[in-house]
Amino acid sequence: MATIKTTHKIISYPIAILLICITASIVIQPFGSIFRYFTNHGVETMFAMLGIALVFMFLKWHQLMFTTFTCVGILCLFFKTSINPSPTYAAPTPAGKIEILHLNIDNYDWKSYEELSDLLLQSGADFISIQELTPDWDHFLQQQLQDSFPYNSSIASIGFNGLAIYSKIPIQDIETFYYKDIPNITGLLKAKELGKKAIRFISTYTNPPYDSEKFYTELKEHFTTIIKKIKNTSEAKLALGTYNIVPWSSEMKYFTNALGLYNSKRSTSPFSDGDYEHIFHSSSLECTRFNEIFSVDGSKVGMTVRMQFKSRTYGPQPTQ
Repeated sequence: MATIKTTHKIISYPIAILLICITASIVIQPFGSIFRYFTNHGVETMFAMLGIALVFMFLKWHQLMFTTFTCVGILCLFFKTSINPSPTYAAPTPAGKIEILHLNIDNYDWKSYEELSDLLLQSGADFISIQELTPDWDHFLQQQLQDSFPYNSSIASIGFNGLAIYSKIPIQDIETFYYKDIPNITGLLKAKELGKKAIRFISTYTNPPYDSEKFYTELKEHFTTIIKKIKNTSEAKLALGTYNIVPWSSEMKYFTNALGLYNSKRSTSPFSDGDYEHIFHSSSLECTRFNEIFSVDGSKVGMTVRMQFKSRTYGPQPTQ
């Protein structure tokens, strides 16, 4: 026991400083691959700290236990406010509503083209966003979805940046604009089903992540391009895509705060796949349902959300 107490005194301060530094790196997010590693694996890090805190409690190292639990509490608050401050999904109302499906084709090695088309046609979606669209998929989906989704636009690519949207709701003012050579699709959804209101959507795929300052700088530049394009539009906003970054990153918070967007997802899990697919909405919309889509082999391939217009526009503003 004396040996444990001596060891405790020797290592307690370095461990406490390390835990505080890791917590600060997740919240403050300085540049550097080591710091960004903890940011991108923040939820896993938080659960690891929780386990460490329990070990300290068992060893009766009370100062380290208190420090570690404090770090866990700070991270809990940080993740919750960064993902969505609302704890629950809204109750459905008679207000105009829309079912949205977002899917990255590359997330799963489809056994057949028909497996994907069947999933899309049977989903009940009014609006579909497809990411990493290749020319062969583009040709097939145009044939399969044209009758059910007559309003559509696609940009196929043999690289990562192919994307498409398919809609049952009429689309106005559809436009493709670019950040460097990366396409983004925006347009206006307007129909009597939406109660004479309009939704401005923006479909985006950002470059795949790599741990360097250049990646995060270019990502913020890409977000700035989108912000300048749609910030001054008056309609409700819907942003969806593969952003290749976690929702609590400083770049993502810069994007969502600038446009007044909220995450449709209410939580994240350390046991799920990389949380890089997102659907965001403005304050005049609210999410009543969120479901992840899984293939027959259990792989996560996308998500569906149900959105509706608020009868009144109110509620907390995005966290700065």
